[in-house]
Amino acid sequence: MDTCITVWHWPKHERWYDEGVRQSLELIREAGFTHINWNPDSGSSYLLSDAEIEFTRRIVAEAGLKTHSVHASNGVNPVSELAHAGPAPFALETRKNILSPYEWQRQSGVELLKNRVDLAAALGAPNVVLHVDITDDTFRNAGTELSFFEPLYRSLDEVEAYCLKRKVQIAVETLVKASAQNYLKLYARLFARYKSNFMGLCYDSGHWELIEPGKVSVLELNGDRLLATHIHDNFGAMDDHLLPFDGRLDWNAITKAIAATNYATPLNFETPMDRYVLAEASYYQRAHTIAVRLEKMIAAARGKAAN
Repeated sequence: MDTCITVWHWPKHERWYDEGVRQSLELIREAGFTHINWNPDSGSSYLLSDAEIEFTRRIVAEAGLKTHSVHASNGVNPVSELAHAGPAPFALETRKNILSPYEWQRQSGVELLKNRVDLAAALGAPNVVLHVDITDDTFRNAGTELSFFEPLYRSLDEVEAYCLKRKVQIAVETLVKASAQNYLKLYARLFARYKSNFMGLCYDSGHWELIEPGKVSVLELNGDRLLATHIHDNFGAMDDHLLPFDGRLDWNAITKAIAATNYATPLNFETPMDRYVLAEASYYQRAHTIAVRLEKMIAAARGKAAN
């Protein structure tokens, strides 16, 4: 049975960027997973060289894993090597930004996004997951909408042909910095402008629970656009990223909602092991057991629907 989990970078390993990640890939495969979501450098403005992309492709292939998705970077998520080692906040690498009104900065964000599309293409991943950061102020009036969507549309327009040529779609992730209603407005705008062969949805179960507790309206309204999943649990207050069934989410309702779409499994667990005291190997083994349980729930729901 196909199963998927996110591979992260752990700075506790001196060479986290090669040997550390390689070790995690091996443990993920040994636990029984078949696919990964590639997450290292997802939140930084770090540009991967051609040699790094080829190295990444090789170590994933050598581990016997397939890549279900790659987490892209919009350039403004303040997670980087400099953030860990240098002074804050001015050392944060947040200068590449697809939403910037400054043209050089917006173009830099487009270059960064294309870089992650190149990585996805090399890995054979069908999509990259992208944060499109809104707040409730985004839709406050016509002026705030224009200032937000004008650079966003320009950036996405510029990357569309690049993605189509490489057969990599963009999956826009459900986030937590605005109301569910405003995120639904965002997806309605984007999906009306861009075709499904270019853009779709990444459903983040934990994030959506925080902004619309107990509901899955984003799947009910946009299930035909579902390309990627970030599956994790919480208790409704913090973005805990726990393994399913360790929080309060209704996995019966969620799996039924996903099963009603054309989503191509496996589900992707976005559950970092630093939430647990387990050793890395033990953590992946526990996660795999739960992943199999959810995959069976999806299959069962689709079987009932087919009848």
